[in-house]
Amino acid sequence: MKGFQLRDKSMGRGNKASTLSYAVAQPIPFVSQRNVQPPCQAACPAGVRVRDYIALIAQGRYRDADSLIREQMPFSSACGRICYQPCETECNRALVDEPVAIMYLKRFISDYAYQAKLPLPHPVSKTRAERIAIVGAGPSGLTAAQDLTKLAYSVTVFEALPFPGGTLRAALPLYRLPKKLVDWDIENILALGIELNTNTALGKDFSLKELREAGYSAILIATGADRSRKLSQPEAGIFAEGDSSFGAMWTVHAVAAGHRGAVSVDNYLQGKSTIPAEANYALVAKREKGDLEEKVLQGHIKTKPRAGMPLWGPLERIHDLVEMESGYSEEVALQEAQRCLGCGAAEILEPKCTACLTCVRICPYEVPAITSLNTVEIRIERCQACGVCVGECPARAIAFTMPGIEDLIPQIEAALEAKPVSKTKPTIIGLYCSYWANAGPELIKKRFPNIRMIPLLCIAKVDTLHLLKAFEVGAHGVFLVGCEEEDCSYQKGIFWARHRVDSTKKLLAEIGLGKERLEIYNLPTSGLEQLAELSTEFTQRIRQLGPSPFKK
Repeated sequence: MKGFQLRDKSMGRGNKASTLSYAVAQPIPFVSQRNVQPPCQAACPAGVRVRDYIALIAQGRYRDADSLIREQMPFSSACGRICYQPCETECNRALVDEPVAIMYLKRFISDYAYQAKLPLPHPVSKTRAERIAIVGAGPSGLTAAQDLTKLAYSVTVFEALPFPGGTLRAALPLYRLPKKLVDWDIENILALGIELNTNTALGKDFSLKELREAGYSAILIATGADRSRKLSQPEAGIFAEGDSSFGAMWTVHAVAAGHRGAVSVDNYLQGKSTIPAEANYALVAKREKGDLEEKVLQGHIKTKPRAGMPLWGPLERIHDLVEMESGYSEEVALQEAQRCLGCGAAEILEPKCTACLTCVRICPYEVPAITSLNTVEIRIERCQACGVCVGECPARAIAFTMPGIEDLIPQIEAALEAKPVSKTKPTIIGLYCSYWANAGPELIKKRFPNIRMIPLLCIAKVDTLHLLKAFEVGAHGVFLVGCEEEDCSYQKGIFWARHRVDSTKKLLAEIGLGKERLEIYNLPTSGLEQLAELSTEFTQRIRQLGPSPFKK
């Protein structure tokens, strides 16, 4: 790579941002979107899974949130600062009080990733024979390069400037977007195994004919608004995207164009039509204002003001030429993420549904309904994403399409893979509500290293299978920590959590493991010392019971 040094050598790697989740090396997989989208995602030109990464933030799972954002928005540092925020315009939370601060939360994650210097992605194996050239290393070109590399193509990017990043690096002032953050985003893209040639201009240092003669099977033009060219598909060796096609755009539009360009190139190389197919629009989980207002009056949704963006003082800005905005603290980000309503999270898996009506009977929000065809449908405009129906459905016919339920077992397995603290101290799993995420778990991890703490959106989302799985893979004991009933975000959330714990205790007693190995606590966040005392008592209880009969 010519003429550009990606890493800012003046920044050390010792500034580690804290994380409250139990550390795992790789992002935890979870079920992706099916037929329903929250309005924030539907409004995003780049298709960022907003609801899902906010749910990960609420659980303190910042690494997973960063990985998820970068799938669709590789320039998260820029989009977390200068986006025009169409997602917030459509946010259902605005019908309650104010929209969730989606852009600021994206910035929080990008800042965390940079400060913690999270591991770069591994290079992708190139299993496709075709080579692809991309002209232009701005947001559109680099996004297309990321997508095509993940599809196992060999990709080379040509850039006329001495550095990649386009307008993001060349035109925006430092107080709006620090260049070191854009460089960090680019480093994450290039780490996939993309070749970059800077100081190499189309029409000066090479021609399209020369690229074709060099063996490139497809050429994507993404040169930017200031260098736009009118090239037909055959002349270009086949494609034009980004600003060269559409003129000046926001970063999110340029990224969206890069995604489209990658799809077109891949379709062409596979012999498919390069004309975009008619969009297959998903249902959008748009809520009803009257229904939300009723839930506020009933106390099922508690109003909470949107967190503002703190600013640096004038003297600090003048001295260091730093950004005007200082970004969210971890505590503020956690609180803001918990304002998300989790729209459109539950879906019926029709082939599995036996119409037993269990979900209709137990849902506290009257979301499932019987149709005229004697089937069950989820009325997405009412769903609160409490997850009660998922755990109670006997046919497992309800999917929860955001992090918090279907990815819990991998989290439990990952937490128990860590080496035991000692042979005399039992290994315990602690499942806690995100309401506690800014205080309790950190205290427990410091005092009780034998307790592996795992965050949840609510302990009501835990079912019997999760609890039994923890014992199966080696836990000597399991406890749940949730908020008190009046603080719970979900109607009857505490009731269902206790119901499942009681049901699991009966099963533990029947198989001879002992119901004493499982407990549930509901405490105010002010009860930190009480939580510590209960953790001590629970650890002593498990030690007296001896090792679990299950083997890891």
